[in-house]
This record gives sequence, C-alpha cells and structure tokens, in this order.
Amino acid sequence: MAEEFYTVPESPEYNAAAIRKIQDTDPVRASTIVNPVVQQMINNTHAVKKQADQNGQSAAAAAEAAEAADEKATEALEAAHNAAQVADQAGTDASNALTAADAALEAITKLAHTIDAVPTQNGSLTYTGGEQSPNWNSYNPETLTIGGTTKGTNAGNYVATFTPKEGYTWGDGTNTTKEVTWTIGRATIAKAPSQSGSLTYTGESQTPTWNDYNTAQLTIGGETSATNAGSHSATFTPTSNYQWSDSSVTARSVEWQIQRASITTTPVQSGSLTYSGLAQSPSWSNYDSAQLTIGGTTSGTNAGNYNATFTPTSNYQWSDGGIGAKTVIWKIGKAAGSLSLNKSNITLNKSTSSTTITVTRAGDGAISAISNATGVATVSVSGNTVTVTGKAYGSATITVKVAEGTNHTAPANKTCAVQVNLFNATLNSNTWAAIRAASDADEGANYWSVGDTKSITINGQVGNFTFSNLSISPFILGFKIGGTMVVLCDIQYNSSVSGAGYFHMNDSNTNVGGWKDSSMRKTLLGNSKTPTSPLANSLMAALPSDLRAVMKSVTKYTDNVGNATGSVAGNVTATTDYLFLLAEFEVFGSRYYANDYERNSQLQYDYYKASNSRVAYKHNATGTAVWWWLRSPNYNNNNNFCNVNTGGGNNNNNAYYSAALLPGFYRYTVKWSNRKVKDDRCKRRDTSQGETPETAL
Repeated sequence: MAEEFYTVPESPEYNAAAIRKIQDTDPVRASTIVNPVVQQMINNTHAVKKQADQNGQSAAAAAEAAEAADEKATEALEAAHNAAQVADQAGTDASNALTAADAALEAITKLAHTIDAVPTQNGSLTYTGGEQSPNWNSYNPETLTIGGTTKGTNAGNYVATFTPKEGYTWGDGTNTTKEVTWTIGRATIAKAPSQSGSLTYTGESQTPTWNDYNTAQLTIGGETSATNAGSHSATFTPTSNYQWSDSSVTARSVEWQIQRASITTTPVQSGSLTYSGLAQSPSWSNYDSAQLTIGGTTSGTNAGNYNATFTPTSNYQWSDGGIGAKTVIWKIGKAAGSLSLNKSNITLNKSTSSTTITVTRAGDGAISAISNATGVATVSVSGNTVTVTGKAYGSATITVKVAEGTNHTAPANKTCAVQVNLFNATLNSNTWAAIRAASDADEGANYWSVGDTKSITINGQVGNFTFSNLSISPFILGFKIGGTMVVLCDIQYNSSVSGAGYFHMNDSNTNVGGWKDSSMRKTLLGNSKTPTSPLANSLMAALPSDLRAVMKSVTKYTDNVGNATGSVAGNVTATTDYLFLLAEFEVFGSRYYANDYERNSQLQYDYYKASNSRVAYKHNATGTAVWWWLRSPNYNNNNNFCNVNTGGGNNNNNAYYSAALLPGFYRYTVKWSNRKVKDDRCKRRDTSQGETPETAL
C-alpha cells in the first residue's frame, strides 16, 4: 500500500498583517477564532515537516532495500529502481514542504507568541464553605504559567500570578510576572435571627434559643442570658464569610423576652385574728414577698375589715396577665364579750324598796335591762348601773344585756332574780304566796295583826261530810264570818259515833296514842300526806290549791301516849303537821285536863291571851254556839280529849264524839310574845318556842 503524505500547497499565503489587525482591533474574535486557527496552522506545518522527515527516511530505506534487492535478485532490480524513483520524489517533496513550512512557521510563530491581554477573573464566586478556584478570561495555560493563590475557601481577595512561558511575551514585549486579584464574595444572610419559643421567669439565669441563627454565620453578643423578666437585647454580627442581605456587615440588635411568671392565686388571710387591744397583722396564704409587694393596711388594732393590696413584683404577673394591685380584705374578729353582775339575787322589802346592780362588761357595748314582771319590779339603766325598783310582792327576773360593741361580741345575757316583799297592809288583798313570802322574810308583823282575815272557799268531802263552796275567812288564830268565830261541824255533831269519817278524835272511844295516832290528825285533817298531794276526803284536800301551795309543816309537842298514863314528861313528843288542832295550854294559858308537861313546849296564842272570845259557832248555823276539840288527851283517863265548851270554858269529852273543828295551819312565823320558856328537851330539839306559826280556821 502506498503511503499517504500530507499535501503542502506550492505557494501558501500567510497574511500576517491581516492577522495582526484582527488581534489588535478585535481581541475577543482573535482569541476565540483567529488564534485557534493560527495555532492549528502551526500544528499542521509541524505535521508536514514531520511527514517530510518520515518520507526522507522511507526513501533512504527504500534505496537500501533496492540495493540489497539488486544484490539478491535481478528480478528485484526493477522494484528497487521504482522505489528509488519514489524515494527521490519523496525527498524532493519533503524538501519543498519543509521549506514552505519553515517560512510559514516563522511568520505565524512571531504572531502567536505575543500575549496582548492579562488574564482577569471570569464571573464571580460566593463563599460556600468549600474550596473554590476562579475561572479566567484571556488565560491560556500553553502560553502562561499561573501561580500565586489559585484556590480559596473563605470570602475575600486573593492574588494569582501569570508569567509568559518561554517564547511568549506580553503585548509590550515584556515577559515579567503579572499579579491578578480575584475574589470570593461573602455569602448572604437572608434575615436576622429571632427568639424561638418563649421564656418565663424562674429565678435562674436563662438563655433563649434562636430561629435562623448559625454560629458559623453570625457572632452573638450583647445580652445573651438574663434572669429577670423583661426585654433584653442581643447583637448578631456576620462572620468574615457572611453579610446581611443589604451587603452590610455591622452588628444588628435583636430583642428577646423573659416573660413574667404567673401568680395563680390571690393571697387570702390565713387563720383568724381576734381583737386583743394591740396592733395585729394577719398571716397570709399564697403570699411570697419575692412575688408580691404588700401594701394598703397591713396591721390594725380594732375589730373590723381592713384592705391590704398585693402588687406583683417585676418578675411576676397575675394569671390574667395583669400587673396592677389587687385589694384583699382581711379581718380582725371581735373578742368574746363578757358580762358580769355584782348581784345575782335581790330581795326588796318595805325598808329597801330599790337597789342597784353594777354591770361589768368588756368593751363598749350598750347596756340594757328588762324586767319580766314590771308589776313586781321595774328597771332603769344609767351607764353601767341598773336600778331595780320594787312595786308589789312577787318574783321578777331582771335580764341584763350587752349589745355587740366595737371590739367585742354580745355576751350571753345575765339575770338577777328579784324577790319583792312589799305586801298589802290588808291581809285579804294578798295572795297566799305573798303571805308565805312575808313569813319567809319574817315580815308579817310589819304588815298585819292578830285577827286579820283572809277569805278562802272550802269545797269537797271531809270524812263523811261534804262542803260546797263554803266561803270562810281564816284569821290569825281565829275564824270569823261576819265578826263571829265559826267552826266546822258535820251532821253527827254532839253525837257519839263509831267508825271512820266523822268529826271525832278517834273512830272508837279511846285516847290511846294521843294526838299522834288519832284518826283526827292522820285521816280527817290529812296529815298522813302533804298539801301538794293531799289525802282524799280530808280537810286538807278541801282547801284551795293556792293555800295548800304555801302551807308549811309545823312541829307540835303533845302527849302522844294518853291511855291514863298521867302527867309524864316522856309522853310529850313532837309531830310534824300541816293542819292541827290547838292544845289546851295554847288556848287557855293554863293546864286543866292535859298532861302538865305539854305546857313546857307550848305558848298561849296572843289572840287568846288578849282575852278574845273562845266561843265558836256552827258554820251553817252561826247563831248556834258549839263545843270544839283540842288535841290534848286527858292525862288521867283513856278515852277523853280536851275541848272548849259552848261557853268558852275548858272541858274534856269522849274521843268518839263528833264535835266542831277549829284547825290551825302554819302560814308564817310571827313573834307574838316575848314570854320566855324554861330550857327543856323541847327547846333542845330546836323547836319554835316563843313563836306562833299558824292561822286558825
């Protein structure tokens, strides 16, 4: 196969002036179009020259082969001759091509080895965090050697160097190294950081978290942590590789907040305070001085309500977000009131009809007093003095009250019992209760006299006899109707009658047991029971209830043996009676048929001592005088008791005879006489000697 050689034009034309003009007037076109073409032509010229050199070598080889072939074989002579011709022609062609190439190379090389532009950074670079190299305008690594800083990571300016390679020069003909600055620009931070989430005051230092904050991009400063609630200012400055979106790099301030902590519960008074006379301050629930400032009225002395205020401190707020003061009411309670009276019982009488009560109280509560019976006693108040004035007999209760005061509660009421012993001088105008009160107070003699009367009505069965609305007037040791002393008689009057229920001393004709065991005492008068629970069909049961309510028992000394035992001192003993008959000595003031020792324990009643008549008249026939029983048994027989005969003289009669009754009852004690009685066993038994404790019926 025949070798193919690069064909070189016989007369190549290279217009150097035209190429230089393009380079001078249009460097961009020269660098992008002409210069590459020229470079390619240079390359082609070198290729032609190389091909020519190869052809020359091939021709020499062919000649050698031809010579060798000529020696070896005649038949190869022609081939060698042809080869020699080819080789000669190839050598000629190569020589011509080499001459043309050298001429072209000389012209083109002179144009191509001139560097007219110093390289510059092509485009821009922005910081990425990674290493970057710039792109270059007018940089051909075949003609220039790059040096200096050709790579960088951080934003900023860098300096690269460019040095023409051997055979190349700058457009000014020099080949010195030139420095070229290239840049990596700062990356842009789109927006400033902002606080992420919220912080609430805890009492400890706190640091916020941030949105859009990267420590590689920004340097934080200012207040980066704080303890107290409020607004705080941090600063953010771009680092060397970053800038704000407006290309500035100065610090920017960003506000961040610590919110106030919430107080969920308003303070309230803890426990209670009671007035003490001293200044006091309350204790508080839900109060922390670190959270709240207390104000308003924080202490007080008097009882009442006070207003304290609570204002959140700078790190706190109320649960509704408010920070204003809240008013809280606290209280000092009133102390327990006290009340005392210097008297709890008062007795008013004729000599002392008015008296005062001194009231002692705690505090200043108003004092008042009332009487529950103004007809008995009235009351008035002046300051702390209560004046009680008696009006009439009776009992009253004075109730003293103290109202609630400034610092004390109203105490419990106190009472004072008042007994008023102011009696009507007319006996009949007084109640039996008043008459008894006069007795209890030893006041009877100051109002009434022997013989004064008090009307009563007798109703009911007494023994076998029935009284129906019998109006009579008991008197002090007497019994008068229309000025006549009457006695009670049954239908068997002046008859001997055995059996129960008659107005006789015993149900049989005996005085055994004396007064004590007589049926008169126990059954007919009813002394076996009491006035409040009287024996049925007894005289006691027939008396008005208001009279029975005030009747008192009385101790009477009588011969309680009888049975003809004679005048024996030991026979005279005591009985306790409510209704009783009079004794012989009590009426006559002398002894006739009674045990002589009875009078040692008895006194004659002043009524009879005053020579008042002893004649009595029948209650239902007041013109008829009757004889009436005495309680003293006859000392020397066994069947008689003493009596007062129809003429008022002394006598005795059989025990089973029905006779008139003139019983007495104990109502009050009146010292009727100053007569002295010799000291005997009766006195030693604490009897009421010298006193006459009864009214006679």
